[in-house]
Amino acid sequence: MKKIYLLATALVFGLTANAQLTDGFEEYPLGSYYGGNWKNWSMVDGPENILVVDDQASEGSQSGYIGGDEVQDAILDVGLKSSGIWTYSMDFYIDFGSSGYFNAQHDLGSLGTTGNWAYQAYIGLDPTQTGTPPAPGTFYFASAGTAYSFPYNEEEWINFAVEHHIDDDIVKLFMNGTEITFGPGVDIPFGDDPAFQGKLNGFDYYSASSINSMYIDNIRFYEGEFTMGVQDLTVSEISVYPTVAKDMVNIASKTNIDNVAVYNTSGQQVLKLNPNSANAQFNVSAMPAGVYMVKIQSGKQVMTKKIVVK
Repeated sequence: MKKIYLLATALVFGLTANAQLTDGFEEYPLGSYYGGNWKNWSMVDGPENILVVDDQASEGSQSGYIGGDEVQDAILDVGLKSSGIWTYSMDFYIDFGSSGYFNAQHDLGSLGTTGNWAYQAYIGLDPTQTGTPPAPGTFYFASAGTAYSFPYNEEEWINFAVEHHIDDDIVKLFMNGTEITFGPGVDIPFGDDPAFQGKLNGFDYYSASSINSMYIDNIRFYEGEFTMGVQDLTVSEISVYPTVAKDMVNIASKTNIDNVAVYNTSGQQVLKLNPNSANAQFNVSAMPAGVYMVKIQSGKQVMTKKIVVK
């Protein structure tokens, strides 16, 4: 991203059947990656690409990485959306004393045009100060001239989601399943330029600082409101193992498992079970290698776990 706008501040503190895109970086080769939904600011394979690494991962063994060379400028193209509610959810990890950055672009055909930045997220950087100095532990979500701030933890995988209400030109924020609000009646704008509002086309991960060290994983982009229902069943209540498998996958729960459904990265259901017991097992040996989401339902509670089939 060739330009970062400095903004005034207001210091206030499941996989579903209609899933459009999921990405856990497991199917990509390690190193610089350009292809599929992943592009970059210049739209040419090169040093702006995202890096695929295996030193950190939220699930599986690989993740995407944006370092501190101030060159990387990777773009995730989600297709042009012009109506409805669309949710973007990701897990991110910031190294100690480091930072991260990403923004949403209304239209990838207008990169670099004033007004095309829908919002900008500064993680560990303060956009309200000259030079955007480090701000460890503070996340600034900047939109329409206001930077909304809230805390985050370094050296920890965190789920962050943005619910885009395109028709209403507002967004809602969620961290680890909890909505982040800024007072009664406060809506966060989804951009402020009428020439671009009403569109969502992609997310730009830029090396905005020499201290940038941001990992991303477990990306989901889908139509509909955000829900963390996938984590209603906690890790202490249910386990899925192994998460990298070539034959059998086991599920063990403290409660009765009603349904198990397995989806590929296109959102297609490829397997369904009705165990009606606290334990279940299924065979993945006939499935093509790749990333799958396992949706487990127990009563009204649901959990989704990512697995990798080798």
